Amino acid sequence: MSGNIELFTTRMRKATRKIHSVSDALVNAKFAISLRDEKVWGGGLFIFYHVFTYLEDAKDRLNMADFNQLFVHKILHRKSAFEEDLQHYLGNDWQSIPKSAALENYLEHLQNLEKENPKLLMAYVYHLYLGLLSGGQILAKKRKMFGEKSNDTYIDKVTDFSGFDIGQLKKEFKEAMNKIAEDMSQEEQNAFIDESNQVFLMNNLIVNSVGGQDQIIKTLLYKASAVFLIVVGVILAYKIHK
Repeated sequence: MSGNIELFTTRMRKATRKIHSVSDALVNAKFAISLRDEKVWGGGLFIFYHVFTYLEDAKDRLNMADFNQLFVHKILHRKSAFEEDLQHYLGNDWQSIPKSAALENYLEHLQNLEKENPKLLMAYVYHLYLGLLSGGQILAKKRKMFGEKSNDTYIDKVTDFSGFDIGQLKKEFKEAMNKIAEDMSQEEQNAFIDESNQVFLMNNLIVNSVGGQDQIIKTLLYKASAVFLIVVGVILAYKIHK
């Protein structure tokens, strides 16, 4: 490919920059709270488990050359890793947890794409798995650094790519996407980019549906208020008895 031709992945990054930034801000705001409560982290894993699982199962159902090519290494398959984490954080009955309306709508949209234009499912594969290799790694590191310490030495499986060079994996992943795009018509590329914006919109809706954050925020504010009142009381007592 000529150096003067813009890579398709670069085009996608530019075209989705605004909605991607909104998505990043929402994910960071929501899941920063998960540093304080593992149930919230588990809730986030729960919603994305269903999306990742749908995509991996669709890959097997469709058996499309391009779809298979995009999964550049078997380490990208995360279904079993999600299931192990969900059992750890949400317990043995995690599968009985009801899906939110936003998640049900997301899955219905994927089902419609599989019937009508299955190639567009690759937009979800590209952005979600790249996100796991990028922002997912950052969140995992923050949890290790700032999460509440306990005797639990459990290592999150979904974000664990031990033994693999993540930078190289991302490089190969992007190269595969660009290679696939070379065989797309301009119309197909435009449709793929339009669907890429939809990926982030759908992600924002399901992230916003994750419960538990409000109660945690209230608890943290309550604790902060209690500390503030104690400090004020000490200051007043000091002034009175000075």
